[in-house]
Amino acid sequence: MSKLRLVFFPLLLLIQTVAAQESSNLDVRLFRNINDRQISGEGFFEVLDKTTVPSFIAIPAGFLAYGAIQNDSKIFDTGLLMGTSQAVALGSTFILKSVIDRIRPFDALGNVKVKSIESATGSSFPSGHTSQAFAIATILTLSNPKPFVYIPVILWAGLVGYDRIYLGLHYPTDVLGGAVIGIASALLVWNFRDDIVRLKEKVLGDQNSKFRFSIAPFAGTELVQLHIKLD
Repeated sequence: MSKLRLVFFPLLLLIQTVAAQESSNLDVRLFRNINDRQISGEGFFEVLDKTTVPSFIAIPAGFLAYGAIQNDSKIFDTGLLMGTSQAVALGSTFILKSVIDRIRPFDALGNVKVKSIESATGSSFPSGHTSQAFAIATILTLSNPKPFVYIPVILWAGLVGYDRIYLGLHYPTDVLGGAVIGIASALLVWNFRDDIVRLKEKVLGDQNSKFRFSIAPFAGTELVQLHIKLD
């Protein structure tokens, strides 16, 4: 839990910085420096933004599906821990957004270059996209701490955060706050991974059991049944 304290301490500092921000502070200057680089048309960052949210769903779902099909408990559990950490990060982000209620830069500042404004829901601090990306990247790094794994996933998460500033949707401290929340959520889930896996086994059964899934829109009827042998 000491790792969590080290992660949450900078988050508290960021919250204080956000609360005391002024239009001329470093946060805004960094925002301007990045946002002013935005070019017209659709480029790498615009494409990245369109694929980000689908990736948040596809990555953990892919691990879960592949792990189940291949009967690989490690891969399945990685997907489970990933999804759990994303849920924790999403809840934490929602609470902080409601409490801090920071105005988006495109509403607070003038002459901001804005794209993909439809993806900017809620208030500005912290960045939900960034918290989700770093939750995924952290779980993947902890589950397989090899350079060919953690270098690309951390780079991807960092680009997701940078993209939110580039598009004019978040301040740099929003992104940093999101990164801290994502990492902290993943560390918290990782700390309780054995309990989460045991809970999974209670729900789905152990490796020698069958998982039964059915769709029953009305009492006494079953339209679809799926039996998966886990051994």
